[in-house]
Amino acid sequence: MSRKKIVEGYQHPIERTKLYDVPAIELAKSIIDKDPVSHIHIPMLADRAGINEFKLKIGFRELYQTSPYQYRLRLCLERAKELLEDTDDTIDQIASKVGFDTYNGFSTAFKKAFHIPPTAWRNRPLTA
Repeated sequence: MSRKKIVEGYQHPIERTKLYDVPAIELAKSIIDKDPVSHIHIPMLADRAGINEFKLKIGFRELYQTSPYQYRLRLCLERAKELLEDTDDTIDQIASKVGFDTYNGFSTAFKKAFHIPPTAWRNRPLTA
């Protein structure tokens, strides 16, 4: 029988994560938040947060309903949307600024996340 625990500030109860691991998982999230563009690998992220990889992956998913990688990717793509709206940078430049090595990789990820290519996002009519 598993015991679900409620962690204050989170909508979903946790089952597999120990309460004493929550601060390390929150630290890992804040490390990603500070610099989502850097390609911090899970082992390094876990080490910097003071938790093992397995606990980080399980706990991150329980607390935030996503993996650390997907969370970082989402932040980068949200930043790309802002740059597409607010700058005249080329798509290549924006891809590079948000951590992608290639236009194709960026375009594919953007389209998968938002169901629209970055060029179409930039050229869409804005509503007031």
